[in-house]
Amino acid sequence: MILPTCFTTAKPLRLFVLCLAAYSTLFQAASAERPSVLFLNIDDWNDWNSVLEGHPQAITPNLERFAARSVTFTRAICSSPVCFPSRTSLFSGLHPSRTGAKSNPNWGKPWRSYVLDAVTLPKHFSAQGWKSIGIGKNFHNADKAEFDQYSGRDKEPEVIPSTAMRISRNGRWGVAAVPTTQMPDYISVSKGIEALESNRDSLFLSLGIFRPHVPWVVPQEYFDRHPLENLVMPERRADDLDDLPERFKLMAHNEGNFGPDYHRKAVAAGHDRSMVQAYLACVSFADEQVGRILDAWYASPHAESGYVVLWSDHGYQLSEKEGWSKMKPWYDSSRVNFMISGPGLAEGVFCDKAVSLLDLYPTLVELLELPAPPQTLDGNSLVPLLKNPQAVWDKPVLMSSEADGIRYDVVMDNDYRMTRFATGETELYKLDNDPHEFINLLALHSPQSDEGASNPEYAEVIAKLSQHLSFKHPKMGKDGWLEAEELPHQTSSDYGQRGNFHYPKDQAGASQGKVVCADLRMGEGSYLEFVVKIEQEGNYELSVALSAEGPCSLSKAAVVNDAKQADSGYPMKKLMTIEKSKSAAFQTVSAGTITFKQAGLHLLRFSSEVKKQLLQIDRIQIQKL
Repeated sequence: MILPTCFTTAKPLRLFVLCLAAYSTLFQAASAERPSVLFLNIDDWNDWNSVLEGHPQAITPNLERFAARSVTFTRAICSSPVCFPSRTSLFSGLHPSRTGAKSNPNWGKPWRSYVLDAVTLPKHFSAQGWKSIGIGKNFHNADKAEFDQYSGRDKEPEVIPSTAMRISRNGRWGVAAVPTTQMPDYISVSKGIEALESNRDSLFLSLGIFRPHVPWVVPQEYFDRHPLENLVMPERRADDLDDLPERFKLMAHNEGNFGPDYHRKAVAAGHDRSMVQAYLACVSFADEQVGRILDAWYASPHAESGYVVLWSDHGYQLSEKEGWSKMKPWYDSSRVNFMISGPGLAEGVFCDKAVSLLDLYPTLVELLELPAPPQTLDGNSLVPLLKNPQAVWDKPVLMSSEADGIRYDVVMDNDYRMTRFATGETELYKLDNDPHEFINLLALHSPQSDEGASNPEYAEVIAKLSQHLSFKHPKMGKDGWLEAEELPHQTSSDYGQRGNFHYPKDQAGASQGKVVCADLRMGEGSYLEFVVKIEQEGNYELSVALSAEGPCSLSKAAVVNDAKQADSGYPMKKLMTIEKSKSAAFQTVSAGTITFKQAGLHLLRFSSEVKKQLLQIDRIQIQKL
């Protein structure tokens, strides 16, 4: 660097002062060009706070303080209501329905395997000159490779034995045997504060706060803020599930994860109240950690030109619709905290337009004038709403997931939220009139129809929202061949079999270069099934092009309104046994002539006859005779 004459002729002390001033000027110029970003995420935090007002006893003054500085999106949902797919989607900018990472069992393969060529947000910022720092949980494991500098979470604290409670893997709580300053999240935030204070460079600081994720373990002081005797329970109705098809009731209870009668047993033992108390205690603790990092941010030079993005990866149910945990389509499970503040943006305002966490990547690209990453992003930039939260905005958002062996999509616009199962069942709610989703407007909807025609009053709404679904039931061509990846499909995850999963895979030799690959690792009977639409009853020739590591059977059944159809033990008509493939090449096997006795949706189920295998389906032929 060539210094001006005044620098070279100055006395040492004056030279130091001048150099310091010059450095400060250069830093301010660099900061103006590359504003820092605090990317703050909280795990499993639903709308239980004093900003979104999901629970009247949530104590969250720090989130409330931040809301006074930010744009708060009050109608925001995740792209999948579980950690693994939600975080993979947000950091890559790719929707789960596009990558195949739709459910938590998908973590049987590393998240990177679903987005191999995607440049993640921290990688993208690093490439443009920012220093990326990750602290705590951001991705779902394998964080280190994505950041310039990374520090993981400390181990979970011990629990005071007399307070420890466990009624399931997702129902654990108790009082921490360590003070607040030794809690892992407190330590993570302290590292975040240190990063802000010690780095003058432009930062992309991604800080994960783990609570209120299970186990709900925090010091006693946070439990004391929510005494059991004064606790307000979430609003519930005894008939809340009565207007839902049977598969929805199965998903409400999430039996694949918790087992049968979990909700009833929890209520009978009084554990429902204790779990709500423990969750609220963790929310109070998380809010304090949010306050600590925000105080450090606004005391730092990074705040002068930088942006803060606060988000949670999905919602959480605590007895609503007799459901617990996440993984479900309802608003309580899918709604997220989503707030952005920074120079030139609206402050202290609420935006009620339908948005998604998937919109974060394109929003930051536009907001900070970054070049586009190599992958095509699936979300929408929210910059117009950040500058004018009341701007005209009609861009329905999509959430895709799979639980209890049920593949589903959620589509939400500014007025309605619709769920569609792969097997056709549909529900619809008008959120302004029914924020707790007690009234399914399609209560008379038939599972054999996928157009919502059974309720003409809402046919137009259903038609509009259905345009944004990620799956449809394709019609058969003249030769009857259907590409497997274009058909709705799902794997078994009934109680004791949660852990099977499937994903799209590029495969040489496949008819269009792609297959559906099912990792059936949870014992005999584990299955992959496809939902096909038969236009006319009658006889058909059925053939399949596939590769199987072990023998499996092919069965069929018409879709009926029966939750037991999502169980591996459901009786179906067996069509044939398929032997283990003799080579890596796809084999075409024929079931001969089969009869579909009625038009509509049908299941074709490939059930493994060994404990563990990999099954690859290229295409299915259903040709009318």
